Amino acid sequence: MKTGSLIIFLSLLFCFIAVPAMASVEVGHVNVRPSGDLESGKSNVTADLQMNFISIGGQTFPSDESISLRTELENPVWTYSIILDGVENPRPPVSRKQLDLSGWELSYENVDENVKVSLKGMAPKVDSSREIEVVSVNVATPGGRVKETVKNVTAFVANPGELKGDISSVKDAYSKLEKDIAQSKADGIDVSKAEAKAKDALNSLNSAAGASYSNAQVYIKNANTYIKDAYSMLDLGMSKKTIEDAKEAIDKTDEWISYFKTEKGLGSDPRLAPIVTKREFAAEYTADAKNLYDSGKYTEAKKRADEAYKKANEVFTETQELNAELEASPVGFALPDLSGILVYIVGIIVVVIVIFGLLRFMKNRGGRGGGGGGGGSFGSRDRPRKKSTAHQYDELF
Repeated sequence: MKTGSLIIFLSLLFCFIAVPAMASVEVGHVNVRPSGDLESGKSNVTADLQMNFISIGGQTFPSDESISLRTELENPVWTYSIILDGVENPRPPVSRKQLDLSGWELSYENVDENVKVSLKGMAPKVDSSREIEVVSVNVATPGGRVKETVKNVTAFVANPGELKGDISSVKDAYSKLEKDIAQSKADGIDVSKAEAKAKDALNSLNSAAGASYSNAQVYIKNANTYIKDAYSMLDLGMSKKTIEDAKEAIDKTDEWISYFKTEKGLGSDPRLAPIVTKREFAAEYTADAKNLYDSGKYTEAKKRADEAYKKANEVFTETQELNAELEASPVGFALPDLSGILVYIVGIIVVVIVIFGLLRFMKNRGGRGGGGGGGGSFGSRDRPRKKSTAHQYDELF
């Protein structure tokens, strides 16, 4: 039991000694100016900080370790002072990316030690905006390997040219959106929802123009999102109208199919079969487009609706071609319609027959009178009298 207690005590003592050694340096707030984003190759930057050393067994810092301060600023200049019991001891400035403070310089016995550090430099030139390390404070081993990072302060370096390019790109996209909305409106499509999204996109673009890089990036991202949403709303309106147009073309096609079957007797005609088949495909595409529209998949619905309308319009055109073919086909010999003049023809025939009958009748009467009055040889001939034929036409007509 005593052995166990001793082991626990020694373990706790080891932890008590080891843990502070890992935190022998503290760094408070690092004051970086300017705050916010830095401009590539132009922003002058300063960073001020203070390191406080925690005494371990009377020693301020291990003599075999070191403090390493690093930066990504261009043309950096470090100035620092070691403060011992309130007395400041300035050191010469150092102009390099990394400032190393050796344990020999920092290790003191039974004193209150602090180190003030001031860094000046310029934001580096970057092709693509990115975050850089303004200053980091590290504890290093004798070999120079970083043992612990005590503090790390970063800043965002913006490339204005890159930002202008992003804004210009979004402006181009917005201009195209405006034209597409105007065209859709002219085509009779409801664009009210698309116009609302376009207005949001324009507001974001205007805000991006006067904002810091990081904020401008947010506005640009929002503008792109609004433009995308606006096109989705355009697809909503366009798909709805295209579906309606496809249905109208199918309905007209159905009327012609019914006409061909009932009026023209083409129910089993091979020329009608492909029209019926294509009509079914057009109806299927239209149903698919409507389902996508109802599911809120407006872009996919528009694409399917375009296919449906194309197929419906194509099959309707084929009905017109078939009708033209039927009208151009010969229908055989047909007598002219004489119903309008038939009465006149019959009247003329009757008049001719009557006149002809009268002439025959008068001729017969004239022959009988000459034979009875004369006593010549023509009257003495013993011939049978010729019989009148007037009654024969009466029987015929």
